Amino acid sequence: MAASNSPVSPSNAKHSALSEKPMARYIIGDLHACLTPLKRLLAAVDFNPRHDQLWSVGDLIGRGPEPQATLEYLVGLGPAFQCVLGNHDLHALAVLCDIRPPNPKDNTGALLYGPDRDFWIQWLRQQPLLLTDPQRLQVVVHAGLLPSWTVDQATSYATDVENTLRSHRFVQFLEQMYGNEPAQWSNDLHGIERQRFIVNALTRMRYLRPDGSLDFGQKEHPSQVDRAEFTPWFEQWPQSPWTIFFGHWAALRGDTQRTDIRALDTGCVWGEQLTLINAETMAITQVSAY
Repeated sequence: MAASNSPVSPSNAKHSALSEKPMARYIIGDLHACLTPLKRLLAAVDFNPRHDQLWSVGDLIGRGPEPQATLEYLVGLGPAFQCVLGNHDLHALAVLCDIRPPNPKDNTGALLYGPDRDFWIQWLRQQPLLLTDPQRLQVVVHAGLLPSWTVDQATSYATDVENTLRSHRFVQFLEQMYGNEPAQWSNDLHGIERQRFIVNALTRMRYLRPDGSLDFGQKEHPSQVDRAEFTPWFEQWPQSPWTIFFGHWAALRGDTQRTDIRALDTGCVWGEQLTLINAETMAITQVSAY
């Protein structure tokens, strides 16, 4: 085809420049309804939803100042935005469904008493617990992956819970979701006990005890706990071709001592920083909470 000699209008030139810019996928840490830092962070990387993607490790809301505005902003990104559910998101869903009473510290009143309550219930329960990119061999999860699972197994278990959340049985599931037991995985688990363990592993896990059971009492940095009793889950995760991105554990401040397991919760809601990572280059960008 012969080259065109037609002049390029300014608007067309802008469109051409945008289309030539390679698509970037950014994975962002726990937002907790901190909309202002989120906008500053996306501006810092020149994020454009027309050709970039934003994946979130969950805890979109809870504790932070702008839950409704944050969700509206994220939904407004359209297909450029994907997320997994965090424990705070699941709890917000239970509150919106009148299963749990609202906690003033969670700042979910705007959602609970607002006109769009039903919309947020339906939107939240459609979101996954696990995101994978088989081409890049990348996994996004809120808390982590049980070391005895493979990525394929974790994907299957997450799908089982996701299907329940999207079904007519979702209220019954949310009513029975809470609790720390069973603390140990077994292939013999079934029903709500199996699904509760899956949710706890994917959205609440930090430490494992020597017998492989989940411990929910410890939240500190690994340097501050008895390492004979508590092991961070990621230290037991076997080397594999996959890279895992997770949040949930602000005390780590992004430090796992592993390049294949990236911690992205850096405590924005507690006045620290909000972090995102370029999924291709692994470049990290951060902004302060204020």
